[in-house]
Parts: sequence; structure tokens; C-alpha cells
Amino acid sequence: MSSAEGARGPYRKGVERRREILAAAAQLFAEDGYTHSSMRELAKRVNLTQPGVLHYFADKSELLVEVLNLRDASVAGHLESIGAADVVTRSREIARHAAENVGLTSLFMTLAAEAVEPAHPAHEYFVAHFRAVEKDPREWPAEGVPRDPEGVPANIIAILSAAIQDGLQVARPYKPDLDVVAVMDAFWQMVAAARESEMARPIEGSSNRDL
Repeated sequence: MSSAEGARGPYRKGVERRREILAAAAQLFAEDGYTHSSMRELAKRVNLTQPGVLHYFADKSELLVEVLNLRDASVAGHLESIGAADVVTRSREIARHAAENVGLTSLFMTLAAEAVEPAHPAHEYFVAHFRAVEKDPREWPAEGVPRDPEGVPANIIAILSAAIQDGLQVARPYKPDLDVVAVMDAFWQMVAAARESEMARPIEGSSNRDL
């Protein structure tokens, strides 16, 4: 057996162990928040000592970064798996993913509320997250195109869409039967209706014959 083959087993085991710790950390942070979570409790959950956990992660802050990356990777993987490129499909699928992945959604909500303080290790992550909302792909679906209403910038529509998604994540634990996809669809239907209304409105000083 070559040295590379011999190292493959321990390497794979290390990767799996990191995943196990990350999953446990995500659950712990979702339950208790980052500030009130202890490395002692995390070590207990994965049957390791605290030095054992620190063998895989330098400190609690590094764990937080990796947990947030885990959440982002899960959302990105879902969007990629269904080929979601346009803004309407992306928004409704992000809402669907949040509803179907309760643990990650709870984690996101807990940390978002806790990280308001600038000193919090996740504060800059959420600053970047909410700024990125306006840069989400602006492509519209090939059919049933909902254009942005006249006078309302596309970035404002993107912010409204994200605000609805965040609100749905907060509401759904209290209303499990809430159809989050139907709510997102209703939002985009209103965007489309507003656009159509603006396009049908006569220009001042013109007649309908001029349209």
C-alpha cells in the first residue's frame, strides 16, 4: 500500500469528523445562539474533549464562520440543482428551502438577531448578506415576465422580495401550514400587475389612440 493510500483513510475520517462537529455546532448555535453556546457543550455532543474539538477548528469564531458557510452552501446547492437563474424562481426557491430546512433557518434567524451588535463575530457576515440582496441576479423568467413597475428601481424590488422571505422565515414556525411559495408567487404577481397597470395608463396629454 502506498503512503498516499495509507493517508486516505485518516484524511477521510478527519473530513467526516469536521462535518459532524459543524452539524452539531449549527444545531447548538440555533438553539442557544452563538454568545451563549459553549465549546464544552459542543464537545460533549460530539463525544470529544474541548482540545479534541480545537484540533479541527482553531476557535469558536472559526466554527461560526464555517457554520454560516454551511448554510450558504446549502442554499446555493439547492438553487444550482434546480437551475434557478431568474429572480422570481430564485426568490420562491429560497423561501421553499428555508421552509424545508428548519434547522438551518432557525440558525439563520437566531444569529441574525444576535449579530446586530458590531462586535459580534457574525456582524460583518450579515452586513454583507443584506447588501448582496440588491445584487441578486436580475434576470426575469422567459415567460410570464413580471417587469419592475415604472418608478420603482429594480434594487428596491429585490429588497422587498428579500424582506418578504425573511418575514416568512420568522412567521412559519408559528404557522406551520403557511405556504411560503404561494406568498412569493403572490408578490411577483403584484409586481407584474403593477407594471401592466403603468403600461396601460395613458401618457399625460395623449389619447388611448397614441398608445
